[in-house]
Amino acid sequence: MNELLKIRGLTVRFYTYEGVVQALEDVNLDINRKETFGLVGETGCGKTLTALSILRLVFAPGQIESGSIYFNVDNGNEPVDLLTISEDQIRAIRGSKISMVFQEPGAALNPVYTIGDQISEVILLHRRQEVAQKALRTVNKLLAGKKGFISLLAKPVWLMERGLYQRIAQNPRAEGPRIVSRILLVRGLLWRLKGESIKMTIDLLKEVEIPDPARVARQHPHQLSGGMKQRGVIAMALACSPKLLIADEPTTSLDVTIQAQILQLLNQLKSEFESSILYITHDLGVAAEICDRVGVMYSGSLCEIAPVDEIYANPLHPYTKALLAAVPKPGVEPHAIGGIVPDPLALPSGCRFHPRCPSATEICREHIPTMGELAPGHFVACHNCQGETGGSSR
Repeated sequence: MNELLKIRGLTVRFYTYEGVVQALEDVNLDINRKETFGLVGETGCGKTLTALSILRLVFAPGQIESGSIYFNVDNGNEPVDLLTISEDQIRAIRGSKISMVFQEPGAALNPVYTIGDQISEVILLHRRQEVAQKALRTVNKLLAGKKGFISLLAKPVWLMERGLYQRIAQNPRAEGPRIVSRILLVRGLLWRLKGESIKMTIDLLKEVEIPDPARVARQHPHQLSGGMKQRGVIAMALACSPKLLIADEPTTSLDVTIQAQILQLLNQLKSEFESSILYITHDLGVAAEICDRVGVMYSGSLCEIAPVDEIYANPLHPYTKALLAAVPKPGVEPHAIGGIVPDPLALPSGCRFHPRCPSATEICREHIPTMGELAPGHFVACHNCQGETGGSSR
């Protein structure tokens, strides 16, 4: 089985004073291992909400009404449904197995902490055992070193440190070290944990090609450029080598030169960490550059999924065709999509795109189309497409 993540029937509603917002409707998609899956569509179509649903970060008044999100946490084991596991279990997966690069790095970073502090916090939370093992090796070297008056005085402290690090290395959630960390007079015994996590942070900043990473680790977000902040956020997301990296329009606020560098970096890191990427964007050019497969969303539902080359060479859904026709091309006049995105409080009956679709028929106004496979790996939710070509529903 090559699937890393499988979403089936995901439906999300927002219960507001004005009415019920039908934000996501019966979303079905798969993300394979070591694949970059692109989610494209207009602003407000549900791309980011799909990502937040995967991490179970949909807050009130939003509710995940139905569906399942199966994630392969460990190779060889049965996938777990992220929507049914406990809050402690999903918290252990967030930032560790699944990480997210948010759209605006300035808003994702805390302005009062340094970049190093924020990345090391992730490391201490999810890789505490590994950090304790590194600190334990350092203390063992000190205890085995040359004897002298200073080492004689420090030895009792080193022995206490070793005992604490051994307990953390055996059980990252051990109560003893946690109690020590809360006591002002003795919590300094655990200082090596912070030091080792900062060293690992500097290595991560090197991975994302930040020059002089030791200096950058000591800086606050406002001291960095947009591109540097985005690299810092990517380093934070990759701190635990996640199986799935969700990138929510990570290049939107950057100039084209930095955009190209970030896209190249994501491709490089995907290969190095053997991760899958869910790449959310409204830029079809970026999706063509980085994605293996693309899913097109409209008004909270998926209307077409296909390999990236296929969807650009042979778009089938009228909305996909309209999106591609709106992209400026040399010597070709772009065409705007007529009409407006429907109000999520008052969605049209049948196919949600039919008020803007030049090919709409009576069946489009009355019945919601199901996703059908019209070619190997090419799925479309359109009555006219399936009527002309046939295909199996999904």
